[in-house]
Amino acid sequence: MKKVGIPRGLFYYYYYPLWKSFFTNLGAQVITSTPTNYLTIQQGLDSAVDETCFPIKVYFGHIRELCRESIDYLFVPRIVSVEKRSYICPKFMGVPDMVKARIENLPPVIDTIIDYSRKGRFMEREIIKTGKIFTAKASRIQEAYQ
Repeated sequence: MKKVGIPRGLFYYYYYPLWKSFFTNLGAQVITSTPTNYLTIQQGLDSAVDETCFPIKVYFGHIRELCRESIDYLFVPRIVSVEKRSYICPKFMGVPDMVKARIENLPPVIDTIIDYSRKGRFMEREIIKTGKIFTAKASRIQEAYQ
């Protein structure tokens, strides 16, 4: 069984039930970091670039914690827009790239693009692309996302 690490920060509290269900329904085990504590903060401050905001620095601390676990994948979605005509902070959008550049010994990063401002079937294609890491069956992926 593949293990997917999900950091307990940023949009975690809004979308964790969705992603936990999605990955679990695809046969993966979901591992989350512990609640934020002093060590999480310190590791984030040590890892992130100075110009990032505090919540992103804390997120880095959660990622550092997960990297000490034996996970097969790290889920760090590239969140662009969570509703039509509304966008997220550009630094927030760049979190997957910052993580890849700043943290050593990362497992493969799943950086699904979350952009509900896009038209058509963009999100469906992103979800299927993510699900194909675990199964080749598009129908199973779509069921897992429901």
